[in-house]
Amino acid sequence: MVTSIGAAYLYEKCEKTRAEVAIACVPVAIISLLLALMVAPWQIQLLLLVGALASYQYTKTKLFN
Repeated sequence: MVTSIGAAYLYEKCEKTRAEVAIACVPVAIISLLLALMVAPWQIQLLLLVGALASYQYTKTKLFN
């Protein structure tokens, strides 16, 4: 979980200056989130799902407004 947060942070910082590093952060974040979901208890999985859906809705409304 910490790895995916770190990869997301690096992606945000490197997005405009170093595109290659930013692109490499995406698979690292996805793989680490999938691994965290596989080993996490169902309560944590539910919290992650709710957080992902909420952030998707926030991003979706922010892009169109």
